[in-house]
Amino acid sequence: MNTRERFIRRLAMPVFLAVCAAWAPAARCQQWPDLSEPARAVGGGGQDAAVVVGVEDYAFVADVPGAVSNARAWYDYLTETRGLPARNVKFLSGVDATREEMLSAVRSAAARTAPEGTLWFVFVGHGAPSSDGKDGLLVGVDAQQKAATIQARSLTRSELLGALGQSRAGAIRVVLDACFSGRLEDGSAIAPGLQPLVTVSLAAFADPRMVVLTAAKGNQFAGALPGVRRPAFSYLALGALRGWAGKAVVTAGDLWRYAADMLEATLRGRDQTPDLMGSETAVVGVSAGEKGPSPAAMAKATAGGGAREEMFKISSLPQVPRTQAPAAITDLAGAADFRELDVEALGKYDETAKYDEGGASAEEKAQKWRTLAGEAPGFAQKAEARALEWDRYGRELAAAEEAWEKLAEARDRDWEKLGKLLAMEKVVPIGDKKRWALIFVQAYGKTSTDNPYVAELAPFLPPGTVTVVAGVKAPAVRRGKAGIEWVTIPGGTFTMGTDDWPYTKPRHSVTVKTFQMAKTEATNKQYRACVETGACTPPNSHMGGDDQPVVNIDWNQAKAFSEWAGGRLPSEAEWEYAARSAGKERKYPWGDEEPSCERAVMSQGGNGCGRNTTWPVCSKTAGNTEQGLCDMAGNVWEWTQDWYHDSYGGAPTDGSAWENPTGSYRVWNDDVAGLFRAAYRNDLAPGAHDAGLGVRLAR
Repeated sequence: MNTRERFIRRLAMPVFLAVCAAWAPAARCQQWPDLSEPARAVGGGGQDAAVVVGVEDYAFVADVPGAVSNARAWYDYLTETRGLPARNVKFLSGVDATREEMLSAVRSAAARTAPEGTLWFVFVGHGAPSSDGKDGLLVGVDAQQKAATIQARSLTRSELLGALGQSRAGAIRVVLDACFSGRLEDGSAIAPGLQPLVTVSLAAFADPRMVVLTAAKGNQFAGALPGVRRPAFSYLALGALRGWAGKAVVTAGDLWRYAADMLEATLRGRDQTPDLMGSETAVVGVSAGEKGPSPAAMAKATAGGGAREEMFKISSLPQVPRTQAPAAITDLAGAADFRELDVEALGKYDETAKYDEGGASAEEKAQKWRTLAGEAPGFAQKAEARALEWDRYGRELAAAEEAWEKLAEARDRDWEKLGKLLAMEKVVPIGDKKRWALIFVQAYGKTSTDNPYVAELAPFLPPGTVTVVAGVKAPAVRRGKAGIEWVTIPGGTFTMGTDDWPYTKPRHSVTVKTFQMAKTEATNKQYRACVETGACTPPNSHMGGDDQPVVNIDWNQAKAFSEWAGGRLPSEAEWEYAARSAGKERKYPWGDEEPSCERAVMSQGGNGCGRNTTWPVCSKTAGNTEQGLCDMAGNVWEWTQDWYHDSYGGAPTDGSAWENPTGSYRVWNDDVAGLFRAAYRNDLAPGAHDAGLGVRLAR
């Protein structure tokens, strides 16, 4: 770079990266040093070769702001500070950062490195776990938001280290600013279906020449510097080599400890612990002697200040499409003389028009009009046109419900974070709490009918900003397909099982992720909608009206219904966790008070509380869980996903279903008081059905 280029670069870029936002007090505002100007030359890289990858603008997955800036700073360090020949350094960014290009560049650099030199590989971008969870992936720029293509379009960590190990280099240094958890900043997956990373030993790490420095542990998110949209680890690691670690000769341990100390001191609301594989005493480079910020100085600078912009942000919100119901029917029969009319057909037309004004679903109304078209050819054209109108409205409603559902999920996810921030008394200023509360209600609603959290937000808002209607609270999630109402069950850890029965032992700790469960057992009406589409087969027999739980379906029928409705069968752990009001240490969904017909449909006073039948779902709301699930004890048994085992020895502890078959599928619930316990379980063959056996969905 010539003198003119250096001068233009100084003019074009700030000397520091500001930690504080414009509204922060000037006296408290500190700054992260800028890395755009290379540190002084130290040499030693004449025999080295390197590959530097920075992927910021991904084609199909979320971007990584600042990745290219960090990668360029590393390129400058290697070429200008350490003195690597430009021909020996490959810089990949943008569309060049594909799996094939990365692997080709690594093999070329490995061949170029002399035995006296060091082979470098620096990656700044997304990481993910492999499809089997046993390896890490460096995600290529063209990877799509699907687990299979993430695997196919990424460079595996073992493949990378294997290619680097083929070099004659005397030392191999790898810096990976990526997290292999496959998670984004908001906790969501980079692509659905990725498996959690399993820590495994890679043979490549036995190579004494190799040091691998990674941004975070396998289950953590590797994010940005507090207050600056720039990946933290590769920035801090490079700073350590420039001199910030305070060592003349920087070892792997020095670099690792400096980055770890700085992250621990400055991060709030995120755990990120860098990982080191290889010898701590291995030399990474000679310090350029630059004085940098200390962890103590930046901890003070970011406390309640620079990190605040990153603490809370509203999720990207889906657009809710407009819906317009068909207009009321206003046309007449159209005959000039009543003697010309087909009275029987007109009667069916009149009956269908009345049905059209009722509370049936759009799908049911469309079907009613098509029935009329077949039975009364004289009205077939009008009937088919009306059916198409209801078809269109049904599609609009389905799209709107899906969008509302995603909106509610985003709201609950954002509240999980904001609620914790509002409860902090020392490190979060009241001004930030007020600002974030206003952002939240502007995004999700200012009344309790739209936003279930307005009562908790009211103390942080100006009077009159929100409206709390007594006894009225927005549902966790709106209704989905077939009118199924989904309730969000917040994740957590609980003790599963009880010592009261041999087949519910041993009691064991299980961690359940946040999931959703249907508020009610599936009803006859909901199941019939699936049968009418051909996706489900009819029950063996029918009991009760539309709002009573469907019964006499076997496990396979329950599974088919769950898939049609966009859900699944709950795991045993999820079911018990939900029945305990999100894992509380209690006997029954409502608490420890003994069961009675006040709280559950049971055998007190005779079968079904004296009716000798099931009751409409949610008839006993006094027995609901704290999250609002009805009939988690009583009314009917409910299928779950797991195979039955006589004990919990060896059961999963992550809330997943126990799939390896050793018996028959298990069902839950009974109408006998002694068997109402949330921990009670029983078994039944997958092909069996019973008049007291139904299903409740999860997702």
